[in-house]
Amino acid sequence: MILDYNATKGGVDNLDKVTGTYSTKRMTARWPLVIFFNIIDVSAYNAFVIFAEIFPEWNKSKLYKRHLFLEELGKALVVPHIERRQDMPRTPASAATVREIQERATPSTPVPEASGSVLD
Repeated sequence: MILDYNATKGGVDNLDKVTGTYSTKRMTARWPLVIFFNIIDVSAYNAFVIFAEIFPEWNKSKLYKRHLFLEELGKALVVPHIERRQDMPRTPASAATVREIQERATPSTPVPEASGSVLD
């Protein structure tokens, strides 16, 4: 069993190294949050690997493609919620960011509908 572990541990070590570069992990005493942060890190890395396989020419000349991908992923997940937010945050910087994003989203802009399934 030890020989099998030593022969296959490279994938786990590599994943830990890669997800440690850009991680959502925070210090917490609550173990469910530790698991949640790890799930987010591994899911984001898996999404990047799949995206890079589908679009190999995306930012081909950049060395920090994963960083750019994670920025775009974060914005894509957060912006829809900020656009429909009704209460402003307390800090001036956060309120300015929310106001700027909400001003960019005009109600007259139609939301494009997906044409077909992802698997088509």
